[in-house]
Amino acid sequence: MMGVMKSEDFSAGARTQMEWGFGGRRKWRDGALLLALFFGGIGAGQFVVSTWFFEFFDSAVIGILFVVVGKTLAHVVYLGRPWRFYRMFLKPRTSWISRGLIFMILFAVFGAMYLAPEYGFDWLPWSTENTLGEAILALAIGAAFLLMVYDGFAMASCRSITSWHTALLPILFFVYALAGGVAMTALSTLAIEGSGIDEAQLVTMDLILLSSMTSLVVLYVVNLASSNTTARESLKKLVRTRVAVFFVGIAIIAGLFVPLILALVESTSAQETVAAAFLVTSALLELVGDISVRHSILRAGMHASVMPAI
Repeated sequence: MMGVMKSEDFSAGARTQMEWGFGGRRKWRDGALLLALFFGGIGAGQFVVSTWFFEFFDSAVIGILFVVVGKTLAHVVYLGRPWRFYRMFLKPRTSWISRGLIFMILFAVFGAMYLAPEYGFDWLPWSTENTLGEAILALAIGAAFLLMVYDGFAMASCRSITSWHTALLPILFFVYALAGGVAMTALSTLAIEGSGIDEAQLVTMDLILLSSMTSLVVLYVVNLASSNTTARESLKKLVRTRVAVFFVGIAIIAGLFVPLILALVESTSAQETVAAAFLVTSALLELVGDISVRHSILRAGMHASVMPAI
């Protein structure tokens, strides 16, 4: 029977990264960066789903607040010195964190501009229905897309951590962010009356995204298994240590397989109350799975040894 591995079971050359995510050197403060990535992803995803696919503007506002309030506060906590926050914007040529914060500002500005006429600013020379408004929406969605992929690029740029240095991460996090947006839109639909959104369409989108996420997670695992020694050590951490509780138990089983089953059952359910209950449960599990898969990948990251192989 496969036992739980301890840190000393890993090769002496590789070392676990201790800067990002819960469990780092600074404990909960390092975990704030995980929350920043999570809030930014689901907030941008919710805005895209609620504006591009539907016209649910109250939900789009919630998405902007997740980014502007949640992501910003999490970054401030991670930094630890709020008066130095401005320095995070100063290296866009070399830092993906700086680029991500710029994407966040662009998203917030264009997103707020697009929605403003719907909330008392109807004197502005654009609306959500005219050409200028559609152009502003395109800019907001473009910034949202950049916000959804930048954390994957930030991690993939870390060449010393093989399990992160892959083109799969930006794609994986983008799809997870979009699915998180669908989940948040679904929850907002049930909480806010008069949304007019077809829940069956949400379920269809959810099924497509859940299937895509499952395929991408499998590809990510296969990529680790076929990569170098350090990447395989990261895979062992994902499936044979405490991290497996979050990766296998929560991210995969609770966050992917169970929502897939619920979505399939919901799509065939004739009872509205049952379908709504399944939709809420599925959405909540997907959000928990989203933050769990990010946490797992962060915690499994290992710096490659700088010592030559013997």
